[in-house]
Amino acid sequence: MATIDIWIQLENHPWDVCPNWPVDRSEAEGAMPVGSLKQVFMRSPVSGKSRLATVRRPIAKDALLLRRYTAEWKAPDDRKVNPWDLNEIDPTDTGTMGTIPGAIIECNVGDTLQIHFRNLDTRTKNFPAPWEPAGSGELLPAAARAHSLHAHGLTFPSKYDGAYPLSPPDPGQLITTQERNQWIAIGVTGPYKQGDRVPPGGTFTYTWEARGPASAGVWSYHDHSICDMENVGLGAIGMIVVHNPADKENEVQITADQLPGGSWIASPLDDVWVPAGAIKIGLLQSQLASLVYPSQSAHRSAKTKARRDKKGPAADHIIRFSEFDIELDKNYKFWNSIRVSVYRKPADQALFLLLFHEMPGVGGCINGRKYLGNAPTLVAGPKTRMRFGVLGMGEMFHTFHIHGHRWVITGPSGKTPSTIEQSAQIEAASQFQDTTLLGPGSSFAFTIEEGKGLMRPDPPLGEWHMHCHVPMHMMDGMVGSLLVINGGEAALPLPVGRGCPLRVADPAPPYKSDLKTWRIRITPTSFDPGELEIEEGDFVEWINTDPEGVHSVRAKNGDFESNPLDPGKIWGWIFYKAGTYDYNCKFHKHEWWYDRGGYNLTPYIRVKPKSGSGGSSPAPAPPAATTTHDVAITSTGFSPSSVTIKAGDTVRWTNQDNTTHDAMADDHTSWGSPNLPPSKVWSHTFGQSGIFGYHCHIHPEMTGTIQVNP
Repeated sequence: MATIDIWIQLENHPWDVCPNWPVDRSEAEGAMPVGSLKQVFMRSPVSGKSRLATVRRPIAKDALLLRRYTAEWKAPDDRKVNPWDLNEIDPTDTGTMGTIPGAIIECNVGDTLQIHFRNLDTRTKNFPAPWEPAGSGELLPAAARAHSLHAHGLTFPSKYDGAYPLSPPDPGQLITTQERNQWIAIGVTGPYKQGDRVPPGGTFTYTWEARGPASAGVWSYHDHSICDMENVGLGAIGMIVVHNPADKENEVQITADQLPGGSWIASPLDDVWVPAGAIKIGLLQSQLASLVYPSQSAHRSAKTKARRDKKGPAADHIIRFSEFDIELDKNYKFWNSIRVSVYRKPADQALFLLLFHEMPGVGGCINGRKYLGNAPTLVAGPKTRMRFGVLGMGEMFHTFHIHGHRWVITGPSGKTPSTIEQSAQIEAASQFQDTTLLGPGSSFAFTIEEGKGLMRPDPPLGEWHMHCHVPMHMMDGMVGSLLVINGGEAALPLPVGRGCPLRVADPAPPYKSDLKTWRIRITPTSFDPGELEIEEGDFVEWINTDPEGVHSVRAKNGDFESNPLDPGKIWGWIFYKAGTYDYNCKFHKHEWWYDRGGYNLTPYIRVKPKSGSGGSSPAPAPPAATTTHDVAITSTGFSPSSVTIKAGDTVRWTNQDNTTHDAMADDHTSWGSPNLPPSKVWSHTFGQSGIFGYHCHIHPEMTGTIQVNP
């Protein structure tokens, strides 16, 4: 029975849910709504390493990542969640600076875990634009940046529960002089630390025990502090794997020889330099423009067994074409060899960990990624024992499904509580399954051994879908795969599908609807208008004008609820019954008014009896006519760049350039268009007087001003 010390630090970093291309192997046309490539600033707070990174689909805010560190938080000790995941990219300072889920905690039954946690959340109120320095703007309040760690499945006293506001102070952890001001800032004025609200810059040590076989399995640990649900949605969640060595039928032991290249961060792919042979292949002089120096691929290949000679290719003789590196002779005239990526031989045992969750602005994810080719593609061999641990978190229920494979969830044996608690989980506790229901906060584990028994395909070789089987979630990108190979195959592009052909709708019937229609705009922070009065039988439609966030519409009483609405999407509802309907977005809390009593009010719709049916109030007056002012978007900027209008008037932007632009308020929150491809049009009505600066978020040098008079 060992005591294991693990050092974890919470950090905030940009996160891209679709870092690989193609963005969606399921549909070649690309089902994923993506805008132009964006640049974000990445900085590792302890090592100080920083860089600009290019992202395709970042989440709406910084992610909160639970990073593994060496003792005393001296240096990052990042590891991949799944080293045999073909799509998981570098988690170190040169990559994502952490993972989702966060640091994986592993131990055996009977072990004690000492989790040393440090909170280094430096989020600001305004998410910086790409051209602004990282960390610019006022910090979020300390309470909004307080965090904790709460473990499932383990044993501990309440002081280590990490659950706000119930965890008491820990008399064993005095607040040091260095941390005193940080704890005071979140209201902890006593002498002892509290594990349910660790302030920015603060530390806390949690002691958790895997007490007996009842702790065996795969569990979650996550933030449970003041803003816990928002923080968990941003990635502040990890996984705990408690092994039971007595369970010899299901357990796996992951040693260095079971990792790709013996490393926690290496790729399942290896590089092989293939000699050009007897055929002399020449080179056009113009192709020397593709010369790479120094060649990252050449350095990456330094440890491969199949290189051309002991020294490997000369770093200054490499040219790169698409996916291939070519080594030239010393005179730069002929090919010597070409680099080919091949699959490493898969391990005999593998631990595969999968988190099914949602993230703000992008919806459902698997391990923080979306769409086939970005979500995990797990590589196994025809005789690999695969131990799966699957965890659900968020607002939604999911199902876990792998094509061609079946499993049984195992449980303890025995008939008395003491016997059950001390039993290895080897008895079947479910029927044969290929789809298992997964709720928020729940987890399960099972083992499949390729090449043995009837629980796998025969033969198992091939790529098998692995996804949530809820149709809406699957089509929204919660799709990965299991790739079963022998090893040594060329790593050529995997299959890419096509989208379903669009069907032509029937012509509209020759009638005009008599429905009175009302429109509500969904912005990043509000519903506009926040209060609306209509009559029975009226139709209300909501349009998501947030250029980056996914929102929804859900009635408090459950009468109506939309699907997740991507930017630009519309959803509507007919109100047949009089009454007041409070509603909100299930992903975000929108508040439209702060009254004199100090209450934040949620949006609502008041439905009156239809005119003539006994109602005493007249129907709402139709909106007053407004004037529309046109602004052209050209290659040189907005024309005119300054417009003077009246309150209630509308400004209409038309993209007359041959590249994509947008129009975004300088505060990045009050209003902004989606990305506008050439010839696209977008409008915004200004209801209040004032002077409003704006810019193109893609080309920030393009600016304009709207002056709104009363």
